[in-house]
Amino acid sequence: MFGGNNFRKSQFNLAVQGERQAGSSFKPFVLATALKEGVAPSTSFVSKPVTINAGGRLWEVHNYEDEYLGTITIQQATAYSDNAVFAQLTKLVGPQNIANTAKVLGIKSKLQPYFSIGLGSQGVNPLEMARAFSAFANGGKRIDGRRFGNEPRVILKVATAKGRPIDDNTPRPVQVLPETDAAIVTSLLQNVIRYGTGKAAALSGGRPAAGKTGTTENYGDAWFVGYTPQLVTAVWVGYPNGVRPMTYNFHGKPVAGGTFPALIWKSFMERALPFLHDQPEGFPSASIPYASPKNVTYRDGRLQLDNGYCRDTELIEYFGDSGPRQTANCLPNEVEVPNVVGDPVGRARSVLAGQPLAATVVYRPAEPRQRVGVVVKQFPAGGHLSSGDRVTLVLSKALQGVVPSVVGMTLDRARARLEPLRLDVNVSPSDASGSARIVAQSPRAGRASAPGMGITLAVKAG
Repeated sequence: MFGGNNFRKSQFNLAVQGERQAGSSFKPFVLATALKEGVAPSTSFVSKPVTINAGGRLWEVHNYEDEYLGTITIQQATAYSDNAVFAQLTKLVGPQNIANTAKVLGIKSKLQPYFSIGLGSQGVNPLEMARAFSAFANGGKRIDGRRFGNEPRVILKVATAKGRPIDDNTPRPVQVLPETDAAIVTSLLQNVIRYGTGKAAALSGGRPAAGKTGTTENYGDAWFVGYTPQLVTAVWVGYPNGVRPMTYNFHGKPVAGGTFPALIWKSFMERALPFLHDQPEGFPSASIPYASPKNVTYRDGRLQLDNGYCRDTELIEYFGDSGPRQTANCLPNEVEVPNVVGDPVGRARSVLAGQPLAATVVYRPAEPRQRVGVVVKQFPAGGHLSSGDRVTLVLSKALQGVVPSVVGMTLDRARARLEPLRLDVNVSPSDASGSARIVAQSPRAGRASAPGMGITLAVKAG
């Protein structure tokens, strides 16, 4: 573990305290989550600039250097670290599920279920990234300790000078990911080094290795986290005292995960592995189950099966009988019902016609002071209808007249105008003359009137 350049100058340990955005090195947790949901790596998405509705906010996602590959599989998107595809995959499996996967694999830093989690927007440290990746190398088992549980093992045991054990921290494997899923993740991460963004990390002699590059926005942080069957290493490159763009630091080019981090990882691994005295060996072969395509759509806040009428569907390949159970209730020629409550009836009709939907107007008696001529309720209030269906608009109707506008009139003229409505007129100031001009009124014009209802007129002499 390398925690900094000089302990005397700074006791801040970058390896365990320096939380920085992981960038694309976080994507294996998205992969593991997708596999748990039954999503096959052969599923295709379109690599292109995408905009995702993230809980009412629009999240725009672009690829590194704005390069797009068209329709590609998850397997290819992993090798080439395609942000656009992984943003869509994050939406498919859910940010909270990704956070949960990362946690059980060993990430201890606080994670929020934001959509950008799939692209590594949240802070982590190298130690926990190495520990989490070790579960991929270890058949899906996270290694805890007998003494401290779900923590990295540093102290193996405590013994007397004569070797008598006092306390031990024996490794305790915890199966947090199915062995098959761990093998599939590893096979995809091997491609990163074989022909993807991590080619610079390839070990001498073709020794099997897997890993993932990570580059954050504006080149502020760069990562390579990789492993062989025997050893896992996480490398972070950046400035210790704040995020500074490393735009020209790699021989005049940006520092990305496939540059300095991958080269440092390769250099370290080729010197460290001989100390283990283990012969090079391959990873367990990945057995990928049979997958079949299913059309799915987002409906009522969750993923559902297309019933043949849904729009904005995705064709996802699922293992076995995985995938959504519920079928969406989409309608033929379906349109969304807009909310026009509070709109004047003319505007409400226009908005509905634009869908296109028809409008039926009904009335109900207005309460005193209530606006008239505007929609107070609608049926249905939202959801979906077929094109051409009707929406019922409820308008309030004044049965005893409407408050007129008297602003600008003299007080005498205003009183005469209001007299037929039998309103309780209050004047401010109360001693204003009949020639004083009205400058404001409450309630405003267009509100339902009723005998005895109060109205206040503000006047200005002159």
